[in-house]
Amino acid sequence: MSHFYLSHVRTVDEEWVAAFFHDLCAVVGRRTGRPPDTVGARGEPRSSDVSTDLLGRSTVLVVLHSPPYFAQSSCLAEWSYFQRRLNLHWSRTGRRADAVVPVMWEPDPTGELDEVVPYPPLRVASEAYRQDGLLHLLRLRARYRAAYEEVLEAIADRVVAATERLPEVHGFDMSGNRSPVGVPAPASGQTVSFVVAAPARDELPEERHSRQSYGKTPLNWSPYAPGEEGALVSLVVDTATTLDFTATVLPLDEETVDRISREQDPEQLVVLLVDAWVALRGDKRSLLAAVDERSPEATTALEPRARDDTESAELTVTLDELLDRTLPLLRARHSEYERWGLPDAESFTSSLRKVLIRLQNEALKSVQAVRSPAPPAEGLHTFPLLGRYSS
Repeated sequence: MSHFYLSHVRTVDEEWVAAFFHDLCAVVGRRTGRPPDTVGARGEPRSSDVSTDLLGRSTVLVVLHSPPYFAQSSCLAEWSYFQRRLNLHWSRTGRRADAVVPVMWEPDPTGELDEVVPYPPLRVASEAYRQDGLLHLLRLRARYRAAYEEVLEAIADRVVAATERLPEVHGFDMSGNRSPVGVPAPASGQTVSFVVAAPARDELPEERHSRQSYGKTPLNWSPYAPGEEGALVSLVVDTATTLDFTATVLPLDEETVDRISREQDPEQLVVLLVDAWVALRGDKRSLLAAVDERSPEATTALEPRARDDTESAELTVTLDELLDRTLPLLRARHSEYERWGLPDAESFTSSLRKVLIRLQNEALKSVQAVRSPAPPAEGLHTFPLLGRYSS
C-alpha cells in the first residue's frame, strides 16, 4: 500500500511537480519509517493513462488543484475513482474518511479553493501559500523555504493520520462515464438536469453568421471547442459525476419546460446552459422565461461566451441587454453574475462546480427545514453539505 497518490495536471510544470513529489515522499517516509520510494505513487507524467491498481493501493489522494484540473480527463478519472471509494466506505461503515487532501497549486481566479473542492483545505499560516499557491513557493524556494516546508508538513500530517483502508472499486471505467461497472449509484444521490438553451445549426438567427460551434441539435453546441460536437455536454456530465450527481441533459423545448415545471421538489436541481444568441429567437423567449421563474434555490444559469468568439464580442452590449430582458430574475441575482460570459472551459468548469455545490447546499437546507433530521453521531459538521455519501 502507498500512503498517497498524487493527482495533478500532467505534462504541465513537470519539473516542479516532480520536486514536490520527491519532497513529500521524503517527509512521509521520515514520519512512517518507510523508504521514501514506497510511500507515494502518481501516474506517468507524459501519459493520460490512469492506473486503478495504483489508485486502489493508495490510502489518500493528494490533489494539486489548478484552474485546468477538472478539465483534464486523467484528473477527472482519478478524482472520480477516489470519490467512489469514499462512497463505498461510507455506505459500508457509516464512517467518513479524510482521504482527499486538496492543495492549491495555483490560485483559481474565479474563487477560493474551498468553494471549488468540497474537502477540508490545508490549514497553514503562510500568507504566501494562501495568496499565490504552492507552485509559487517552489519557484521562489530560496525566499519561501519556511512556508514551503510548513505546507509539506501540513500535507504529511493529513496523509499520515489517514488510517482507514478504503475499498477498491473493481470494473471502474476510466475512459467512459466514470461509473464503476456493477456498483449501483447511491439510492438517494442528488440529481441535476442541465437544460441547453442553444439553437441547432439550422435554427440560428440571421444575425448569427458564425456557425462552427453549432450542430444538428442544441445538444451539439460546443462553444469552447468548435467542431467537436457535444464537447460541452460531455464536460458538464463529467463534472457533475465527479461530485456524485446523476446528470440529465435536455434541450430547451416545451416538453423540457413542462417537465422541470412539474418537478418543484427542492432537491430537483436545474442548470440552464445559455447561448446568448438564443434570446434573439422569439419562440425561445417564453421558454426561457418559464425557467427564469422557477425556484431560485433550485435553479441557476451558466453562459459560455468564448473569448475567441469575435462576433459575440462585437455585440456584447446587445447580447447582455437581451439576456437582461429575457432572464430578469436569474440576471438580477448579484451572486449569479460571475456565471455569465464565461470565456473558456477552465472558468466554466470552475463556475459549474461552485454552482452545483451551492445548489445542493440550498436544496439540503430546504429539505432539512421540512424534515429536521437528527444530526449524525460523528463529525458531519466538519464537512460541507455537498454529497451525502461523500467525505
